[in-house]
Amino acid sequence: MAVFVVDIGNTRAHVGLYEGGRLHAVRHVPHARLGDARWRGEVAYASVNPAAERRFLKAAPHAARLGRDFPPAITVRCRGSGLDRQANAAAAWARCRRACAVIDLGTAITVDVVNSRGEFVGGMIAPGLRLQARALHEHTAQLPRVEPRVRRTIGRGTREAIEAGLSFGVEGLIREVRRALRVRTIGTGGDARLFGGLLDEVVPGLTLEGIAISYARR
Repeated sequence: MAVFVVDIGNTRAHVGLYEGGRLHAVRHVPHARLGDARWRGEVAYASVNPAAERRFLKAAPHAARLGRDFPPAITVRCRGSGLDRQANAAAAWARCRRACAVIDLGTAITVDVVNSRGEFVGGMIAPGLRLQARALHEHTAQLPRVEPRVRRTIGRGTREAIEAGLSFGVEGLIREVRRALRVRTIGTGGDARLFGGLLDEVVPGLTLEGIAISYARR
């Protein structure tokens, strides 16, 4: 079975082809281009952005939506969790079949916890690195906007201090998740590569995997 899988996120969309149990040709697509593509064949998607989803559905009205047309391939034991988080949890469980936590470092930072019975039991949500950096710049008089990077030393200047604050905050969150839960950690999202050394595994297309696995098991 070959199916196009689409993850419509807060900032952009991610598209891949799932075939033979593997994800191929992952692309990052601006929301504005979702309505331009010709979506042929089977298409499965998840969305956390209603406006971008409406644009996408004008071009792909036949697309199957996670949570409406097919359920996530995992038991969900928490309320109001986003479809992207459910997909992350499903993919993580399919990969390791043991208690685990997905740390998704994108526009938002989310932690999705799966217990030893393969149940998505909840997690955490925090602002992503770039959202934090933008908030500091927009809500202060003199702090510059910086591009997040890993900095493991105290900043000697303002930019370096902001980089250190952002970096240490995320590192602290990852370390605390590992200490408190003692489970396998899987990173995903655009900034996961920055902290790969603190994670057991980094899987850039994890959300797409979860959508595809769930669609295949419908």
